[in-house]
Amino acid sequence: MLGAFTILLPVFGLIAAGFITRKTGVLGENAASELNRFVVWLALPALLFDIMANSHWSTLFKADFISVYLIASGVVFFGILGWRLKQGRPLADASIDGIAASYSNTGYVGFPLLFLVFGSSSQVPTTIATIIVVCVLFALAIMLIESGLQAKVAWHLRALNVFNAVFRNPLVLAPIAGMAFAATPYHLPEGIETFLGLLADAASPCALVSLGLFLADASAQSQKGAGSVRSTAFGLTAAKLLVQPLLAAWLAFGVFDMERELAMMAIMLAALPTGTGPFMLAEFYRREALITAQTVLFSTTLSLFTLSLLLLYI
Repeated sequence: MLGAFTILLPVFGLIAAGFITRKTGVLGENAASELNRFVVWLALPALLFDIMANSHWSTLFKADFISVYLIASGVVFFGILGWRLKQGRPLADASIDGIAASYSNTGYVGFPLLFLVFGSSSQVPTTIATIIVVCVLFALAIMLIESGLQAKVAWHLRALNVFNAVFRNPLVLAPIAGMAFAATPYHLPEGIETFLGLLADAASPCALVSLGLFLADASAQSQKGAGSVRSTAFGLTAAKLLVQPLLAAWLAFGVFDMERELAMMAIMLAALPTGTGPFMLAEFYRREALITAQTVLFSTTLSLFTLSLLLLYI
């Protein structure tokens, strides 16, 4: 267990640094959003592009990994969606709850954590998982939210809204551009490679500090929540930290019989806490975001223990 905490210490230490600097007022109320903009628009896209641009097509297509991660995420998403709809939750709100329970924080926590555990071999699978989260889960949630809020709007206009929301996202465009470049016979010039490397090196520490800043603000909001809000958030957290990785483990070893290291990467990515994307989605569509914020807060805090237990089996 001590070895697991040693691995997790740098990751959660940076999250704690962001949390403490926000709580103590060292960084102001706009710090989380501004640092997050840097990560989303510069650092993380540079990392995703660089990984994809320097990867061979044969290493990008991992059918078993894609199937395991996609199915595990999809089952949790639709399971929570159905549960919340049965409770009388509107489709838009149920969709946000569904993605809050299935949206792994692959971009902010996944890259640094899996690199510490598995080394550079984890970068392509983590990128694939990030693409699934951002392109598939996010697009699916937006489609359902649009359907719930704009039921009378023509389907092609709703589809256009989904397309614009997803493909204007730099975390979608960067890996696609990288894959396109990888298909060419060219290599990145040394100066551009250095430029991308400098930005990519900043992605993980800045992302983790940004997450800590977000959690500091979310913790202040969580005190306002009623008991029903907290119980729902804990339910979504349980689905994220327990159901999704257990389902991924069953699929990886019981259905697809994957190679162990790749299987453990899929399981660990499924076991990551909820990212901030669902909260941003709730804020954008002006839905009640307290449950989502608490799910991010609870899942990130509790993942310190669940990930430590998982690391014992790697």
